[in-house]
Amino acid sequence: MLKVGIIGAGSISVRHLNAYTQNPHVQVVAIADLNEALAKERAQAYNLEKCYTDYRLILEDNEIDAISIATPTFTHCNITIEALKAGKHVICEKPPALTVKETKLMVETAKETGKLLMFGFVVRFNPATALLKDYIDSGKMGPIYHAEVMRLSRYSVLRGWFADKTKSGGGMLMDAAIHQIDQVMYLMGYPKVKEVLGFATTINNDLAGKIKGQKIGYVSSDQNQLERSIESMSSGYVVLDNGARIYIKAGSINYSVSKGVCIELVGKDGGIKLDGNSEITMLSNVNDYLVESKPIIESGSVPFESQINHFVDCCINNTPCICEGWQAIELMKIFEGIYQSAETGKAVHYDTEA
Repeated sequence: MLKVGIIGAGSISVRHLNAYTQNPHVQVVAIADLNEALAKERAQAYNLEKCYTDYRLILEDNEIDAISIATPTFTHCNITIEALKAGKHVICEKPPALTVKETKLMVETAKETGKLLMFGFVVRFNPATALLKDYIDSGKMGPIYHAEVMRLSRYSVLRGWFADKTKSGGGMLMDAAIHQIDQVMYLMGYPKVKEVLGFATTINNDLAGKIKGQKIGYVSSDQNQLERSIESMSSGYVVLDNGARIYIKAGSINYSVSKGVCIELVGKDGGIKLDGNSEITMLSNVNDYLVESKPIIESGSVPFESQINHFVDCCINNTPCICEGWQAIELMKIFEGIYQSAETGKAVHYDTEA
């Protein structure tokens, strides 16, 4: 029986709690949050024995084997390192941290302590991702040389700490498109990031709260109406060490005719496109004809539950984790590269041998 503590009682903690309660090998025993009322609300709803406002009390509890970190991004690095040094396995929500440097520190600490550090790249556990991964790994697409990622909302007003770049690290690109960028990198076998050219703007940030008849967007539990310092739209061009390229565009407030979530990969012998999380289109050569097909996905699995089940399995059975630390470092290079390039107007280069 794996005994788990939850640090952070915001909305994402509910997904962790729901997933853990479905696993017969887990007992969640404690939760901590600076917001005492919210922590008590979660503890009561899930019959948790212990409830704290100081997360260090969870780390000091020798009964607890593993930690879910569901706190704001700017806290991930310090809490993760403390938890690993306290002898706990850790699953940390995305984004991994604010910077590449912080992510490296987290990964290095996991190696030093011998504890598991898994990041919340939940889209890897989507049935569509599993299907595409199997198809690509079979070699039917040939080498993949181009990929595109789109995650665009016309009007999604992130609020609370999400809107403060010093706390979130970035806007739609880093907070949401991270899922699709990780998905593409995972499907491609996670090549190393060689060069990044990026664009980001705050144009139309002043529209937040002004457009009528539109959804507000994701609101953090702190409910603060902070000045919006995250970007309204961004794009990037990533060169990988195997010669492949990825084009990325993400936005939360913009006059984009296109909207939604989409990835596309192009290989020597075929192509695939995934709209949303389930609609797949494949293009292949059949007897020298271009044939378009749409595979049917039938699965009752819930990605978040599958992610937590994998974490638990890794903790209990020492199963190799599919979300490896070095991959999180490569992923963070893309975000850091886009934002840095947007500021300087120059491409950012990385040492792929490091």
